[in-house]
Amino acid sequence: MIYPWQQSQWQHIHQLLESDRLPHGMLLLGNQGLGKTDFSFAMANAVLCQQPSADHQACGQCKACQLLAAGTHPDLHHLTPKAPPNSKSKNPVLSIRIDDVRALCDTLNQTSQYSGYRVAIIEQAELLTIAAANSLLKTLEEPGQNVLIVLSTSRPHRLPVTIRSRCQILRFTAPEEKLSLDWLNSNQTVQVSAEQLKQALKYADGSPLAALDQLSQAEHQQILSEAMTANISGKNSLDYAAKLAKFAKIQTLEGMLSWVSDLSRISACGPEIAITNEQYRAKLQALANKASKQRLFRFHDQLNFNLLHSSIAVNEQLLWENLLLSWDNL
Repeated sequence: MIYPWQQSQWQHIHQLLESDRLPHGMLLLGNQGLGKTDFSFAMANAVLCQQPSADHQACGQCKACQLLAAGTHPDLHHLTPKAPPNSKSKNPVLSIRIDDVRALCDTLNQTSQYSGYRVAIIEQAELLTIAAANSLLKTLEEPGQNVLIVLSTSRPHRLPVTIRSRCQILRFTAPEEKLSLDWLNSNQTVQVSAEQLKQALKYADGSPLAALDQLSQAEHQQILSEAMTANISGKNSLDYAAKLAKFAKIQTLEGMLSWVSDLSRISACGPEIAITNEQYRAKLQALANKASKQRLFRFHDQLNFNLLHSSIAVNEQLLWENLLLSWDNL
């Protein structure tokens, strides 16, 4: 699927296909929620389709397209992060392991079943283990004929430079607000107000698909907001640690970063500056009046450290207790 905000990126792919200059490795960069995975599959469908259209989109009718629609095309391979085989955690640490990459590379080295491209899509490529990334590097360096490897990530700094340097980069940016809101209005599954749509888009940093997820995750936003304002409201923030442990760690860490960003903006630029958590402006202003900038920056570093090491399994209730105590002591 090609979304309305991906037209320029698709035009670039069209030009590469038209001039027979499609690289063997492509790295799709952009915030989460911009549809990079759907774009990856659109690329795969385009090169595997037997009768593509004039703009190189898949026809949807040929034998190859039918196999693609059923998810059974033998020349398309998809890797996503998985939990360890023996994990019993409710929120397990996800990664792409070396065994999966080795099996993928062995398959890509074989002859195409349909005498065309062999395509691999690697989603959330930043979660490749070091050993898996090194294994993939050998195939990126010597990919063979008609091999296309498409990696997508919203955290390119966590990918080894050696991987990034061997791929052609295609960037995705958040669309204009009007385009996003029009799309959200047409695709929302729950009835919400225009103001709620705008707020969801703010939480999602302008990414329409992430905003759509935000609308279905009101419980997480509510609990996080209550936890971040508990101290200023006379409540005990530690009561929320166990509740936050029910949700994905990265999602909560990034949510906390939005509060740090808002507090930093108000402290530096005054009460009228635009912020993400607009409905909590008064409480953020009260926090800004007493917060130490040095402690605020330290807390920001604390969040980034945990994001950088999010693949390491930890006791998440203790993690949230520690972070909420640091936030209360700003």
